[in-house]
Amino acid sequence: MRAIPRLLTLIVALAMLLLLALLHSAFSSESVTLSSNVTRGASVWVIRVDLNDPNVKVDIGLPAKGIAHSESFAAFIKRHAPLAAVTGTYFDTRTLRPTGTIVVGGKTVHESHVGTAVCFTSDNKVSFVAAKPGRACDLSKAESGLRTGPRLLAGGQYALSPRSEGFRCTGLFGARMRMALGVTARNELLLVLVRTPVTFSRLASIMHTLGAVDAVCLDGGASSAMYFKGRLIRRPGRLLTNVVEVLRRNPTPAVGAGRGESVIVVAVTRPSYSGAVLCAGSARSAPPDAVWEQAAVLGDPIRLRFPKGFHALIPVDWA
Repeated sequence: MRAIPRLLTLIVALAMLLLLALLHSAFSSESVTLSSNVTRGASVWVIRVDLNDPNVKVDIGLPAKGIAHSESFAAFIKRHAPLAAVTGTYFDTRTLRPTGTIVVGGKTVHESHVGTAVCFTSDNKVSFVAAKPGRACDLSKAESGLRTGPRLLAGGQYALSPRSEGFRCTGLFGARMRMALGVTARNELLLVLVRTPVTFSRLASIMHTLGAVDAVCLDGGASSAMYFKGRLIRRPGRLLTNVVEVLRRNPTPAVGAGRGESVIVVAVTRPSYSGAVLCAGSARSAPPDAVWEQAAVLGDPIRLRFPKGFHALIPVDWA
């Protein structure tokens, strides 16, 4: 008879543990959400991350071979298994080196002095560090971070000055598909894709309307990419050299995954592309599966469509 109360106690304990696990899972899931709307007349997709949840973190994903290499957006997702991911900072399409400093795991893995630094600490605090072009800025307290830009908002005020941050390539200006990163007053991270071509100033207005108090631009154009929990919102038109990822701090391998692997199902929505003006060429219409437009601070984008080394055989203004 004594075994029955013990059995009931065990069942109750197991039920409580299961309930806590379900609540934990639901909370973590609700901490990273996706929405789409029309803001300031533009089609906008927004990944909203509650950084007050200690079970999520923001990291910078690099290619399997490291700096000065590139890989497909799908490869980043397959290897890192993020809850969400978007395009990172710009890169030189000739050398494949990012144009801004990158910090991963508390260590500076690449250093380049262009743009505003966005720093993520181990307790999910975000800071934006301004620096002059060619000068280093203090990223010593960052668990992860990168220099990107231009800065769109600072303390809730418009703070747009691209050239003073080192952004000079004419291909970056004008209306184009853009991506941005912002933080709200409630410590929510906003990862934003604006599919409607917009200028920097209109992008700043969109981020302000979405509730960001601080915001910067990310690489966009053909590099625009967005993934959310098994769904590929935007497939980039080129290989990438770095991405911003939202991860679980203690990830659980999916059922059926081998050691060091995760099972990810990606639902792809085929994007529509349009032609654009090359930084070193003239305006031409693009084939259905390509966009020829300037997305890096330095260099021509078409080169990144081919394996490293092979792009030297392709003329700069060929499309």
